[in-house]
Amino acid sequence: MRTVLAAAPPVLALLLLLSRRLRPASAAGAVLVLSVIIAAAVFGSSPAVLARGYKDIAPTVVEVVLILLGGTLLNRQLAAAGAHAVIAEWIRTFSTDRARSVLLIGLGVTPFAESVTGFGIGIVVAIPLLVGLGFGRLQAATMGLLGLVVVPWGALAPGTLVAGELTGVDVDRLGTASALLSLPVLVLCGLAGLVTGCGRRTALRRLPELLWVSGMLWAGLLAAQAVAGTALAGALGSLAGVFAAVALIRWREGAWPRFGREIRTVLTPYGLLLAGLLGARLLLAVLGLSTGAVASVLGSPALWLLVTCAAVPRLLGGAAGGGQPLVAAVNQWWPVALTTALFLLAGSTLTVSGMSAELARAAAQLGQPYMAVAPWIGGLGGFLTGSNTGANAMFAAGQAEAAHVLDHSAVTLVAVQNVSGSLLTMAAVPRVVLALELASGDRGEDGPRPEQTERRLLLRRILGIDAAVLAVLSVIALAA
Repeated sequence: MRTVLAAAPPVLALLLLLSRRLRPASAAGAVLVLSVIIAAAVFGSSPAVLARGYKDIAPTVVEVVLILLGGTLLNRQLAAAGAHAVIAEWIRTFSTDRARSVLLIGLGVTPFAESVTGFGIGIVVAIPLLVGLGFGRLQAATMGLLGLVVVPWGALAPGTLVAGELTGVDVDRLGTASALLSLPVLVLCGLAGLVTGCGRRTALRRLPELLWVSGMLWAGLLAAQAVAGTALAGALGSLAGVFAAVALIRWREGAWPRFGREIRTVLTPYGLLLAGLLGARLLLAVLGLSTGAVASVLGSPALWLLVTCAAVPRLLGGAAGGGQPLVAAVNQWWPVALTTALFLLAGSTLTVSGMSAELARAAAQLGQPYMAVAPWIGGLGGFLTGSNTGANAMFAAGQAEAAHVLDHSAVTLVAVQNVSGSLLTMAAVPRVVLALELASGDRGEDGPRPEQTERRLLLRRILGIDAAVLAVLSVIALAA
């Protein structure tokens, strides 16, 4: 009975989110309330215990909502200044082939942006570019979400670090194991992106090109893991995907990117963001500051996103400096931020009350077949929280415990958790909602807005693709 009740909050979340009978924030609130009731009545969690859990996760909640605000505002400012159209035109003139443009954005630009900022901000960069290239709203939203393939290293890998700390697994060993398991994620999500943007026949014809770019991205992740460690593996490894796509375009089309004054100007905010974030991380490493308030603030993507937003009016001028982008960003941001915060609090409740560990122990009673179930448990955490950090906070310790019970490698099983939880963050309802909003943003305030039917269709489409990837990961986990 304890196991059934421990499963009730995740099951309720799944039912409410798929049925769409409540708004995402209302569904998240209902899950939080139910988890608190069960934690107190069944698992004996006192208010003090729950309060300590909420206190511990509060900095993460604040950082996440500020990152969402900064990313949304930056997107609105760049859209108002026409930056997305300029970058899209630059890509269009560089490559006239839509499939190669999809590979460049989906397996290069988006992974790199997500690695240095995290929390889904990669879609803030990718989706407006895809819209600018002429893709429809649903197409752009789908391909943008499918580009979130390096989430284990998003925001310089805090989720992977959390998993290592909670389970006692060495972080760099976990990062390497996660990189090894990521190959099917890169290939299958890349293939789904090509099918979405260009159709099945074109996707099959371009399979060698897909394997080239995804393979180079995978090799880049492994090489960066070996040389630079987990924190920088995503950012450095993603550059291999960018260079592979550029080299492919150069080889097949004879084109080479030209950086004129206009494109250099609109890329300046991105350069400022990356320079600030990576420079701050380097400074903290030189000073030996890895913990504490100073390290948390200076190394946070939230700070540098907001600094970049403050600098955009001076860098780009024009409409980017008006009040309209701020008002539009806040209206777009707060429902997503509220939903995300409530789910993170629900995840904390499951963790500190012992419900997550109860679910893992019960699942481990399956014996060897548990290895096939493990990716789905990780995926559930990513789907519910929309965060690799949240998913690992919910289930990584339980997965490691199950590995010990079954006498399996904890590194392998926690890596399965890390990759599968990261994968399903692209299907989290807040990200699906944000993706459609981003795909609608450049159409103007009077343009068509996302409908409930579009959201349901996008959610089901992403969940279907992710389910196929999870099935492959299940086979790999069993074989391992």
